[in-house]
Amino acid sequence: MTTWMPNIEDRKGAKYLRIADAIDDAIQVGELKPDTKLPPMRNLAYDLGVTLGTVSRAYQEAERRGLVGGEVGRGTYIKGNGRYPQPQAPRAFAFGGQRENGINLSMAVPPLGDGGTYLSRTIKEISEDPATCGELMDYQAHSGLARHRQAGVDWVARTGVETDIDCLTLTNGTQHAILVSVMALARPGDTVLVESITYPGIIHIAAQLGVKLAPVEIDDEGIVPDALEKAILEYRPRCAYFVPTVQNPTTAVMSGQRRQDIADVIMRHDLLVIEDDIWGFLPADRAPALAAYAPEQVVYATGLSKAMSPGLRIGYIASPPGATDAIRAVARMSSWMTPPMMAEIAMRWLADGTGEEMIKWQRAEAQARMEIAADALDGFSIRGHKHSYQIWLELPEPWRADVLRDQATRKGVFFLTGDAFVVGRQPAPHAIRICVGSCRTRDEVRQGVETIRDILQGPVAGTPVIA
Repeated sequence: MTTWMPNIEDRKGAKYLRIADAIDDAIQVGELKPDTKLPPMRNLAYDLGVTLGTVSRAYQEAERRGLVGGEVGRGTYIKGNGRYPQPQAPRAFAFGGQRENGINLSMAVPPLGDGGTYLSRTIKEISEDPATCGELMDYQAHSGLARHRQAGVDWVARTGVETDIDCLTLTNGTQHAILVSVMALARPGDTVLVESITYPGIIHIAAQLGVKLAPVEIDDEGIVPDALEKAILEYRPRCAYFVPTVQNPTTAVMSGQRRQDIADVIMRHDLLVIEDDIWGFLPADRAPALAAYAPEQVVYATGLSKAMSPGLRIGYIASPPGATDAIRAVARMSSWMTPPMMAEIAMRWLADGTGEEMIKWQRAEAQARMEIAADALDGFSIRGHKHSYQIWLELPEPWRADVLRDQATRKGVFFLTGDAFVVGRQPAPHAIRICVGSCRTRDEVRQGVETIRDILQGPVAGTPVIA
């Protein structure tokens, strides 16, 4: 049994939550190891000067979070395999369905965490309120219930985006939000500016809609302001699509000054920009959203699936007043409405602290997985934000991405190569995107990136080995 004693004096909130948070933090820094027995509740209550009920609630909260487990007669123990039980079923691949024996580094998704436990609890709470259940089973007008839209308003306000429920549209995730925004702002044959290496989703949307994409030069911070100005004059675009925070796939993050410079350009040319901020809530420190610098020029699209749990398919579009009617018309046409039950769950998680817990866990898990990958790939040219799940690996000479992919596939490791992110007929970069969130466990991350490292340290296929 440990003699561990939490310090709760400098923490905020109810005392039982302070104790639970202290357990959480102690696990994260390694102070409380797996299978460690916590002090008996009565002893800890005496030492902290709190009631037995307070400690009992704290231990129950820690168990609800997946931190500890208890058995009658044995006490309460730190769980032996990390905070949350990892799913053992294979996760679906972006292409080709499930692969039982592969390591999936191809999907830009977060781990599941304990979303299922939270969902079970929230559904139970909703089920005990017949009036709410009846309301959720009806058609919704005006892009959803006012309280669901207000939750979105409050959510986007965290990145400096000021809007109201009359300019906030609910969608079925951020991918749907992007589709809705492009359909509302562009017509077949129109040109949309994008980063020269961009998210494959926008490439597929443009192909389906008959919209032409024009590339804009990027650097380590994303879009280059002078290049954007040049592209506007050359292509006369209808609108643009950018990812300023943790750009997919390069992981670039715009500084505050870069965002201001981009805002100056788009305001000067009266260009509407769709800002995809799906990853924006994972980085703990970031500049305000681009929409905060140019609110009349930016259609801001975000959601909860990356920051909390991938199955939480709720998206939010905060749009300038002049674009809102067109956006809502397309949202209705393409799906009529966001499922009210999903919007209710999202609203409750944003209000009761569940969402904060999930974001905190995702940040910690992302950092742990990125550290594993960075350690294995030390010495190679890699880019990645510590609170994201993506790495952009530029390949050393003489490696080509397709050759590496083929060798890795034969070893059961799967990822996307640079050609998946190229706009038009530009040459594909000799690079790959590694996604550490799609693996089931941290150990799978380690196995996957070490396989890639070992291949890169060996001879290139077809290259003669000189003894």
